[in-house]
Amino acid sequence: MTFVRPLHRVAATLAAVACTLVTHAQTYTPIRELNGGPLVQRMQSALKGIGDGGTVSDVRFEPLAGEIWFTQDGWKTLNLATGEVKPAPGEPPASAEAARDRREGRERRPARGRQFTSEPSPNGEWTAQSEGGNLFLVPKSGDRVQVTRDGNDNLKYGQASWVYGEELDQTTAMWWSPDSKRLAFYRFDESKVQDFYILGGWTETNTRVISEAYPKPGQPNPTAALLVYDLESGKTVEIDALSEASGALPHPAEYYLFNVRWTPDGSELLYSRTPRRQDVLHVLAANPESGKSRVVVEEKQSTWQENRPDMRFFEDGTRFLWETEKTGFKHYELRSLDGSLLATVTQGAWPVESIVRVDEEREEVWFTAWSAPVAVRQQLHVARFDGTNARRVTSEEFHHSDFQIAPDGSFVVAAAETTTTPRHTVVYKVGGEADRTTAPFATLGAGNVKGFKTHELTPSELFTCKAADGVTELYGKLHFPPKFDPSKKYPLIVETYGGPAVKLVTDRFEAGDAVAALGFILMTVDNRGTPGRGKAFTSAAYMKLGVVDADDQAAAVTHLVATRPYIDGARVGITGHSYGGYMSAICAIRHTEVFAAAVAGAPPTDWRQYDTIYTERYMRTPQENPEGYDAGSCIKQAAKLKGKLLLLHGMMDDNVHPNNTFELANALQAINRPFSMMLFPNSDHGIRSPSVESVKWSFFVEALAPVAPEWPTKSAAAEASSAPVAPATEGGTR
Repeated sequence: MTFVRPLHRVAATLAAVACTLVTHAQTYTPIRELNGGPLVQRMQSALKGIGDGGTVSDVRFEPLAGEIWFTQDGWKTLNLATGEVKPAPGEPPASAEAARDRREGRERRPARGRQFTSEPSPNGEWTAQSEGGNLFLVPKSGDRVQVTRDGNDNLKYGQASWVYGEELDQTTAMWWSPDSKRLAFYRFDESKVQDFYILGGWTETNTRVISEAYPKPGQPNPTAALLVYDLESGKTVEIDALSEASGALPHPAEYYLFNVRWTPDGSELLYSRTPRRQDVLHVLAANPESGKSRVVVEEKQSTWQENRPDMRFFEDGTRFLWETEKTGFKHYELRSLDGSLLATVTQGAWPVESIVRVDEEREEVWFTAWSAPVAVRQQLHVARFDGTNARRVTSEEFHHSDFQIAPDGSFVVAAAETTTTPRHTVVYKVGGEADRTTAPFATLGAGNVKGFKTHELTPSELFTCKAADGVTELYGKLHFPPKFDPSKKYPLIVETYGGPAVKLVTDRFEAGDAVAALGFILMTVDNRGTPGRGKAFTSAAYMKLGVVDADDQAAAVTHLVATRPYIDGARVGITGHSYGGYMSAICAIRHTEVFAAAVAGAPPTDWRQYDTIYTERYMRTPQENPEGYDAGSCIKQAAKLKGKLLLLHGMMDDNVHPNNTFELANALQAINRPFSMMLFPNSDHGIRSPSVESVKWSFFVEALAPVAPEWPTKSAAAEASSAPVAPATEGGTR
């Protein structure tokens, strides 16, 4: 919870510092008034129709009739014996399964970094409430029961620390047993965690101080505990998370407890535990009467261990599919709550992505994986629970998604595409155990590409290059301006994220990027350190954030400049937000020979400024890894900056605090190094101002001097609307 306190002296100091910095602002031109700006909207319009026509929806399998019903300009049917497609005679009956899937897809979430403050019991008789740091039970009728009494601003029951919500995705802090007889809940002690203060009300008559217990790398963490309240006896039991049976760990502040839930039958409380370094994960089962815990699964990594592997229970409530990276690639195992490994379900030199369907009757699991020769094309696989009869179902070389599987597994409907091939719908016929082959049975629709020629547009391109190590293959994408002429020179803009939790490049169809109409070529590349390519690829940046990943971004640009004569190596810019903002700033600082300009949105400019859980997972603590923190610090290396830099930050950012930008601004001012900055008074981590795109692209137009293409023709230009260009929303997670 964010507490507002009347700390007038703190408020006055922060206001004075911030107001001094606000005066250093970058002027800008509305994007529509830029040279080439009106063409951006024209290109937006031109791109909209390209690729249309290959998507079907509302797929219904009708096994008795031997048909698939689907919608594509009205209901149609596919005959599974002949492959004939024809208009449907009417509409199929309502699908209860589809309706349920839509309902389950609407996940309820609290505000970012927070947990729900109330939780109804399964039987509807009680509601657990966290209020003022204490826990209460409110009956359907009658007086509420106060479970705890010593809660306050620092000691909270039924709530978690902000860092748990942000980094461990802990949106809940109270958990009812299935029979509604017990309530498990958090106790959080934040008394040793230093508060961070942000000013609110920048555009109001008076400001206010907002404080948050925010642990920074190497500093004290909040202490978490799990308790179980028994409604019948009125007794509370604390879970022993450090017993010998659960593998003893250091002081409570040196580990994390999260991902709490009851076993399907409610006999035990499941939770995950990892030490502060996050290289070991234990899934534990606790007895709610004694509080004693036992280990169900243990995972270890030499770098970091993923904190929330998939754990999919079967109907018997004891067996489950478990996601592991012990082989160096993410795969699935069949395990039991008694701690035993029953079978290795999937294997291969490629990582799985997610489970699509578990068929307990046929003892099969359907799952996606990055298993194609082109490693950024997702495929559908199926395997038996014991690992036998494993096969790739989507046999054609496309990226596949949006799967619909027949109840008996005999047919699969999937969307198929590549960067240059628009989405089309493929129906695969799946062989049985005697015949393990699969083959495309029919294609339903194909995307339209005539717009490329009509509008003089160049399709986007998937490319490969070597990483900075000269060995590892990277995948990237290019987007071209309209009326692209390879005999001319164009400035390049790198749009990046680059962090360990986000993958940007997949071989999915993209007609282009409208901003290219300003006269830029746009590039995105996934550096080492990003997910989806195996543990070694993702761990390459371990202890070296801002080094390996930034080197790969620079290597990709260097490759393109050397192999694409139409890219002007003297006019290269880079931009991103959050981790992408950091990547932009550190690339501009460490690789001044490559990047002439950078726009950094909400950048964590020194990892000492970010939170413990995220930062220490990848960097350990500053005490353990001082060289790594210095090597990846924009602050420590600010003097290297030679190109042009624009910093963007929301003044209400409670995630990557504004002092990250202020500290870099101060370092650059101290050495008299020019830079630009734009602050957004009412924005948090996501900058949702209609001006943000104009600010960014004005900066790049001035810094890199693109030449707007002579496009469209005079008559076509007259068709463009006079309405302003819709701004994109900056934001995302770190």
